[in-house]
Amino acid sequence: MRILSFTLFVALLFASCGPNKQELAKAKYNRAEQLFADKNFNDAKLEIDSIAELYPGQIEYITRGNDLLRKITIEEQKQNKVFLDSMLQTKQAELEPLMKNFIESSDYGAKKILIHKRQKPENSYGRTYLRAHLDLDGNFYISSRYTGTDRIYHDQIKVYFSGNEAQSEVVPEDGFNNRHFEDGENQWEVINFKDGKDNGVIDFIAQNANQSIKVQFRGKKYYYIVMEKFDKEAIRDGYEISFVLKEIKRIEEELNKVKAELNRLNA
Repeated sequence: MRILSFTLFVALLFASCGPNKQELAKAKYNRAEQLFADKNFNDAKLEIDSIAELYPGQIEYITRGNDLLRKITIEEQKQNKVFLDSMLQTKQAELEPLMKNFIESSDYGAKKILIHKRQKPENSYGRTYLRAHLDLDGNFYISSRYTGTDRIYHDQIKVYFSGNEAQSEVVPEDGFNNRHFEDGENQWEVINFKDGKDNGVIDFIAQNANQSIKVQFRGKKYYYIVMEKFDKEAIRDGYEISFVLKEIKRIEEELNKVKAELNRLNA
């Protein structure tokens, strides 16, 4: 019995000599501060979270931990901003050489578009060709434009060279995406291949712009052209520009979110 009492006494003595909850909470907070100073933000946040979980009664260090967590979030957002600013500059530099043959115009509708210098409507009157369509948000599609004295009623195109080909989907005449009009003796047929209706034609032209690509306008009658070099380049470059513009828009949206969060945290 005396041995048992002595053992219990020793155990209580050692327990009373160990760190209390306040000291343990403080140690975790100090650890979190050091991790923050070392820019090891994830581990610092784990230490802060564990204070409230393990020592819910230690209000002082829970409060100080929350203040430190706010500082960590601010630093993380600052790092995000630096990263996004760098990405934006890279993409803008990537865009610049691609834009050398494109102009920004508001002459063809309410929304500003980018148009290839050689494909302006006033320069292409009476020409049968494939036109690139691109706006400032990076939305891109092509249209087929047939002009002749006789209608061919085309509703589809095929592009090809040396046994390689791509063929669009059929776009029925609807007065909008497939429309026809007359101008004196001339017949005009225009198809917009939007929402993937090109069925790989755009990518085919972009990947083979250095080839002699022929276009077959398919309908009740067929009509053939060999694509001009600048028409192929307009589609190739416009297609590439569309991806860069979409990425720039995404980065700018992320930057705006980061700036808004920083303003909120610093308020």
